[in-house]
Amino acid sequence: MTWKILLVEHDEPMCRMLQQQLAQYGYEVVLANDGGDEGILMAVTELPDLILIATDLPVIDGWQTIKILKASTVTQNIPIMALMALTSDAEWGKVSESGCDDYELKPIDLTSVLNKIKALLSPENASALSAISYGFESPLFQDHLPASQRSREAQISKRWAQVANATNPTTSSQSRVVYVDDSPVDSQVMAEIVRGAGYEYDNITEPLDAIPILLELRPKVIFLDLVMPFTNGYEVCAQIRRISTFRTTPIIIVTNNDGIIDRIRARIVGASGFFSKPVKKKRVLKVLNKYLGASREETIQSLSPSEF
Repeated sequence: MTWKILLVEHDEPMCRMLQQQLAQYGYEVVLANDGGDEGILMAVTELPDLILIATDLPVIDGWQTIKILKASTVTQNIPIMALMALTSDAEWGKVSESGCDDYELKPIDLTSVLNKIKALLSPENASALSAISYGFESPLFQDHLPASQRSREAQISKRWAQVANATNPTTSSQSRVVYVDDSPVDSQVMAEIVRGAGYEYDNITEPLDAIPILLELRPKVIFLDLVMPFTNGYEVCAQIRRISTFRTTPIIIVTNNDGIIDRIRARIVGASGFFSKPVKKKRVLKVLNKYLGASREETIQSLSPSEF
């Protein structure tokens, strides 16, 4: 049996060295060298037997990527080894907080890495991994987290479970629309409009969790509220645009702030469109028709040339 290892590392010399050495020992190595977002996608699509992940990754760092993988029911049982540079004492705390199964300090000792890989892929370890819940729900790590963080991590884990258990994401994402907004009222209105037009709909209420969930859902259109807790729509939009998967995805800013400065800032961070609240059927259908092709009959009945 050939074990498949996913290597998530953006340092090209390190990638080449590890890939060559691991291949010599009979391992199949697949690479993700564009950041944590690509690592998440490849972990889901490739379903490797083990993941080696550098902690200093762009876009989504390695520690956050490990948390996401360990919170997802699709990938939580895959052993993960963190490849870390010990830059501060705080890094040690991240080892247990992330939920990784082992770690290796850089510069890497190849013999040490090979021994740890062998241990993580042993039948005994595989049985333990299938019997224990790792990541945010693991009792081993829960005692180290404050109550407020445990609650937040539990919510993230539940959300990822819902995503993982959804119908075929490849099929549904062809017409999926996502609205990033913490308002249940606005989300309900948007849901009725989008589903009524025949498209899949999902709402993300936590803006800080938006990127990993978007990477899993891969929607065709993203509606993004401007005013949200802890961050704002401009920052989230800019982060989304830095990910290659979403460079051309339509992102529509939805907000109560309808000034010329707001519209200019929206364009600067890469927004495709902008309309003010309250969420109205005609405005939403106009966007869906432009980017997804809403039915002609529905468009004629619901829109006027002066809208949006």
